[in-house]
Amino acid sequence: MKKHLIFLFLFTFSLHAEVLTDVEFTGDVDFVTGEFDRSTLLKICKIEYPAIYKIWKDAPTFKNSQVSGFVENLELYAQSMGYYKAKISSKVEDKTIYLNIEKNTPIKISSLNLDKEFHGLSLLENGTHFKTTNFTKTKNKIRDYLSQNGYPKHRLNAKAYVDIDAYQVDVNFSVEKGEKYYFGSTELNNSSQIDGILIKEQIVYEEGELFDIIKLEESYDNIYRLGVFEKIKMEPDFNSSDSNSSLTLPIKVFLKQGETKEFASNIGYDTEDGARGGVAYIDHNFFGNLRRFEVKAQLSERGYEAKTSFFDPRLETPILGDFSFLNELGYSKWDYDAYVEKLFVERITFGKKLFDLEHFFGFQLEHSEIESGTPVFLSGNYLINSLFYRLVIDKRDSIMDAKNGYYTSLYLEKSMKQLGSEIDYFKVLAEARYIKSFNPWVFAAKVKVGTISEETPPFKHFFLGGAMSNRGYEYRDLGEHSGDYPIGGLSIIDASFESRYYISENFSLVGFVDSSKMSQDVNNFSGDWYNSFGVGLRYLSVIGPLRVDVGYPTKGNKPALHLGIGQVF
Repeated sequence: MKKHLIFLFLFTFSLHAEVLTDVEFTGDVDFVTGEFDRSTLLKICKIEYPAIYKIWKDAPTFKNSQVSGFVENLELYAQSMGYYKAKISSKVEDKTIYLNIEKNTPIKISSLNLDKEFHGLSLLENGTHFKTTNFTKTKNKIRDYLSQNGYPKHRLNAKAYVDIDAYQVDVNFSVEKGEKYYFGSTELNNSSQIDGILIKEQIVYEEGELFDIIKLEESYDNIYRLGVFEKIKMEPDFNSSDSNSSLTLPIKVFLKQGETKEFASNIGYDTEDGARGGVAYIDHNFFGNLRRFEVKAQLSERGYEAKTSFFDPRLETPILGDFSFLNELGYSKWDYDAYVEKLFVERITFGKKLFDLEHFFGFQLEHSEIESGTPVFLSGNYLINSLFYRLVIDKRDSIMDAKNGYYTSLYLEKSMKQLGSEIDYFKVLAEARYIKSFNPWVFAAKVKVGTISEETPPFKHFFLGGAMSNRGYEYRDLGEHSGDYPIGGLSIIDASFESRYYISENFSLVGFVDSSKMSQDVNNFSGDWYNSFGVGLRYLSVIGPLRVDVGYPTKGNKPALHLGIGQVF
């Protein structure tokens, strides 16, 4: 009977246990961002609110029994930040947990023992506030420096002696660099249907070059991005007789081919195309040697596109050497408000890398059917045959979310009646981007300049405005109009500057200024500037940065809202 009463009491108590719905931090808390901002403190307490786009997930709830754990986590975190006298207290009122933080005096570094060679890498200094994070980062920077400069077998012993009574820290780093190594030969163990030459083209280091772990990792990433291997092992062989005799490190590469065929789908929304989705079938190793075959279809509120392509990374020619080959065949129907374009395209592209530059050239056939109720857009059928050339230099650290690097491109397109084209023109479009990080800031700038040599139907004009252009204007809406519809231009300058401030690892605030010129004349860049400024948000999701921007033109138009995926730069 007694056991039953105890069980009944505990069961009744659990039913009436108070459910807490919110957590607030008070005291020495950073208002927007910092070491003690709300986002960081939530992570320390292991509290996770659903991401902005996960509207189907409920916010977390809490129990009284969890509060002591939150306090303990905050105390340990405060100590790691150098606040060994920090006081963390808690109280519960109206279903809200209040966690108060008093940081008090930070502990300081009394002595620092570090070889002069590494002083420039240290985030620690005598007499300054000691933080465990800076101690760890300094160790990692020294390790990275040695691994990138020929010392893969170094030894690093680092100690931080915390004296609570004297309230000081003594830091000691002991470094043994070991022998200096150089890259040796690359031994390829390849069980796939891929020529070893194609794989070795992905390796960025050279035999005899000073050993650099970054180049080894970059080579690994290049092989991984081929998309055909389920197992990649790439490591230096310290046990080789080669490495023992001459201090060169042979690199052993083990590759196992995986499934190369895939079906992919996507669904999303942006302010240019509205709701959109698509499906694709891709074979990354079509008949071997990294040949890729792809069929895909895209559907959106603006229209649809169906496309097939075949890519061969290596065509051998006796005189000019090796080229890549890409054949694309597609049909699309897009509604650009002013006109509807039905477009059939056949494009053949040859590519070659020369002097560390990517060169692409080829032939393009376009058959356009234009339907418009506005006379200026010249409804009818057009056959346009052209030759083109594109030069690309891409040194960004990421395509989707670049924080450092630069990108430049030059595109030339020549349509001529000798090729059977109904329109004759020469088009030039040049672009440059530069991105630089100064943690927690990222600054980015880009400029695009283009011109077309002859008057063409408006559907071949340049158009500006939108999420990836001047953000004070809607998609393709900048410049002169015929009635309510933009007609584009023959000469353009489109420039943007953006600053991103990272509140947390995945969330950033953005400010930007965009400025553009557009002219109806060839090589005429003397017109008025269309200027705008704005703010935005970025959230780094599993599918890339989710982007929201609001742009304000300095004259005329109402603000423009832009939604999308990926950075503008």
